[in-house]
Amino acid sequence: MTAPVGQQNWKVPRLSVMPLGDSITWGAGSSSRDGYRFALRDKLAPHTDSLQFVGSVRTNGADHEGHSGWQISDLSENIEHWLPVAGPNVVLLHIGTNDMDLDNDVDGAPARLGRLIDRITRAAPEMTLLVSSLVPSQSEQVEKRVERFNAEVPRLVSERRSKGFKVGYVDMSAVTAQELKDRLHPNDSGYAKMANAFYEAVARAAGNGWVRERVDIKPALPGEAPLGDYQVDINGDGKADYLVVDDNGAVRAYVNNGGDGRGDWTDHGRIAKGTGAPGTKVRFADINGDRRADYLVLSDDGAVHAWTNNGDDAADSWTDRGIIATGTGAPADKVRFADINADGKADYLVVDDNGTVHAWTNNGGDGHGDWINQGRIVSRTPVPGAGIRFADIDGDGKADHLSVHDNGAIDAFLNQGGDGHGGWTDHGRIATGAGPGFRVRI
Repeated sequence: MTAPVGQQNWKVPRLSVMPLGDSITWGAGSSSRDGYRFALRDKLAPHTDSLQFVGSVRTNGADHEGHSGWQISDLSENIEHWLPVAGPNVVLLHIGTNDMDLDNDVDGAPARLGRLIDRITRAAPEMTLLVSSLVPSQSEQVEKRVERFNAEVPRLVSERRSKGFKVGYVDMSAVTAQELKDRLHPNDSGYAKMANAFYEAVARAAGNGWVRERVDIKPALPGEAPLGDYQVDINGDGKADYLVVDDNGAVRAYVNNGGDGRGDWTDHGRIAKGTGAPGTKVRFADINGDRRADYLVLSDDGAVHAWTNNGDDAADSWTDRGIIATGTGAPADKVRFADINADGKADYLVVDDNGTVHAWTNNGGDGHGDWINQGRIVSRTPVPGAGIRFADIDGDGKADHLSVHDNGAIDAFLNQGGDGHGGWTDHGRIATGAGPGFRVRI
């Protein structure tokens, strides 16, 4: 990008800007909670006939994609769904601060950022994407990680631009540690400098003819079936907790005190550092009946390695139980976990493409009491396997069989033991649907 910094004569017909990032994008630390967004809006407004900020989050009447506490991988999991809905022609990306603060695989963070950039350019090859370095931290340890990360960002941008993508670098080094409200978030002065940096980057992009009035954005691919987590209660209080699994399998936990507005969530920090398996292989289910969700890693062949939850407040407090299931010949994406016999232990289910379900009840697992083959427990279903969920909807301790249709409607079949063991009772439609079926979680 070679257009002169600070040029004042540029103009484009339309700017649809998506601020993308974490709490810094949201505006934490600023007196107005607008961060850099409103100052940037005022700078951009004279240079376009149509200006809007877009995203799924609204703060003070303006939209954006600033998500407090989120890391790079969190954005990666959602960006391909946000882009087609919001329709930006410019994305402003500032992400990685929480990865650095939590010391989450710092060496791998640039690669994660690269994958996020690639997801955006793959969805919208003609979009202008402006990627910024991170603002500093007042923590000496975190700042060292930030500096390592920032040193890699220009290279990531340059590699993508050399392939013809409209990816630009935004230098945030003007923001100093003295311009932070706390250890991570800028104050009003710091945010003003962020607004300046992003404005100059948009001006350069416009001067180089990058900003198109309309950008084609590919729709998100259909989502996969849920991974099969079952009753994700990490502390045994009977309430499902909020877990975030990183790319490397590390887990952050927020314990449920009633939820936002009803008691909030308690941040327990990192409760598992990962086992070397990627996050996509990690599941959670109570396999030993102590009411606490255990950490499971599925291999491609359906084998299961388990770490049971010790239930104390110490980080990484898990007991390695080894391989508890050697697999049945079905691939991992067919495996679900659910307690079908009300003994408190999650059982091993295989869901075929045609919706039939084969079950092995948990008698302790391989090497700990084995699995008992219950045969086929579901033989007929109104939806294919990807639409099947299991959840206890009537509170009898047994997971019921739910069929989720493409429009999100749900038909329920109450568990009386399953085919060959007591059958299922058709409970009819329990939800008429509020969105695509692949997004439904129960």
